[in-house]
Order: sequence, then structure tokens, then C-alpha cells
Amino acid sequence: MATALTDAFDALVNSDKMPRMMRAAPPLEHLAPFEKLAVRTMDFLQRRARGMTELWLREVSARWMTLGSQHMVRPVGLERLAGLRHTDGILLVSNHRSFFDLYMLTVQMHRYTELRQPVLCPVRADFFYRRPLGMAVNLVVGGGRMFPPFFREPEKNEFNKWAVEHIAQELRQGEVVVGFHPEGRRNKNEDPYQPLPAQPGVGKIVMEAWPIIVPAFINGLTNDFIGDLRGNFDGSRKVVAVFGEPVDTAPYRKLGNRLSSHKRIADDLLGKIYALSDEEKAFRAAWR
Repeated sequence: MATALTDAFDALVNSDKMPRMMRAAPPLEHLAPFEKLAVRTMDFLQRRARGMTELWLREVSARWMTLGSQHMVRPVGLERLAGLRHTDGILLVSNHRSFFDLYMLTVQMHRYTELRQPVLCPVRADFFYRRPLGMAVNLVVGGGRMFPPFFREPEKNEFNKWAVEHIAQELRQGEVVVGFHPEGRRNKNEDPYQPLPAQPGVGKIVMEAWPIIVPAFINGLTNDFIGDLRGNFDGSRKVVAVFGEPVDTAPYRKLGNRLSSHKRIADDLLGKIYALSDEEKAFRAAWR
């Protein structure tokens, strides 16, 4: 623990000496007043206080998340990531059943692999950037890393374009894991193995950044935080997280950078994610 604290403190002290990037400020002109406040706050944390938020996430948030999940979560396939390094820009793509899916996947990566680089998880703006409770959850649980947001309204498309470029810049620069759901929204189907249609946004990010892509499938978490916590300790909750082989992007590079290609890549990535469900089912069936 002392070593982890020292490393985190060094990152905090030196964060202003190693600026993450120089980039344009987010376009805020079409956002509502609270949306502007939330975006400015999280943007400031990414630009000026990443070391501080990393300290909070590693020494507070990740620790209680590990304590509250260590008995109910079983990672599968992490050995497939052995060739990756903490200096890589990694796009982690997964299915989306609960609000905590990507959080739990990155906790497993940080706990069991050398991939401990900072994490960003872009989100839909509805909850985290429009409600005080959502902003509080983002700050307290996520250290402001649920960023950047994406908005539904057509008049906010300029902001969404900026958000895509921000994600691509982060991935190009490396030393980051970006968590992304190709389905675009939470899958509420009764059958957890039935996907929603893939959205093209993830394909555009791939073609703008050409990151290392890691698919993952996770099943068993719910949005009932208290119920999951109770299930962790009484053995009633079982969560299986399967990590796949890094994706070969060579076939994607032959495509033109257009919407149809973005959709094709998104469909392919979603197929790779749900193909991992066979391993999840087999592991769950053998779990005693």
C-alpha cells in the first residue's frame, strides 16, 4: 500500500509538469446552464487535476469497489492482455447491462494486470450532466472520469463532434483506457445475451485513433447497488467478466473513413463482445 501511495502522490505532484494535451475548449454555446457547469467542472479535472483524481480513484474509490465486489466477481481471459503495456492507448468495448459494467471491468484490469493507466468512460449526458445527483456520482464514485458526455439533441452535435475528437486524442496520446459501449445505451432486454443494435460512434473513434481494442463481456451486475453489495457477502450474486483477445484492426484499415465503415466496425466489435458470452455461460455453469 505504501508503494501505491507513493506512486499516486508522485503522479499528483508531477501532473502539472506533464500536461496531458493541448486542445480546444469544449463548445458550450448550446448547452443548458447546469450542463455547462458540469462539463466545465469535469473538463477542468481532466486538464488540471488528473493526478489528484487518480489518487482519489486508486486509494479510495477502487478500494471500496474491490472490497464490495471481490467475492462475487470472477475475471476470465486476462492472460490475453499480457502483451499490452501501461503506455498503450486502449479502447475497452463491452456490453452494457448496468451503470457499473465498465467500472468493474477496469477494476479487474487494475487489480490483476499491469494495465493501470488512467481511465475515461464517455457517457450519455442524461443523468451525469443534467442532474445534481448524477454530477455528484461522477465526482465521488468516478473522480470525474465519466467524460466526455454525449447529448441527444441535434443542436448539440458540435459538442458531440468535439467529444469524439477528445476521445481520439486521448487514445492517440496513449497511457489511457477508454471504456465504451458500442450499443450506445443500456441493454434492458430480459435476455442478457441478446444485443441491441450497434451505434456507429465507436467505429468513428477507431478510425480516428487506431487504438488497441479489447472486447469484454460482463454479466451479473445490476443497478441495485445495495443488493449487489449484499450479494457479494452472502454469495447470492455471481458476476463473470470475460476479456477477449485484442482485436486485429488490419481489416478495418482497408475501409474508407465514412459512416458506413463506422457502422461496419461497430457491428463487428459488438459481435466479438457477444461471442465472449459463450465463455461466460460455461464459466458460470461450472462456478460452485
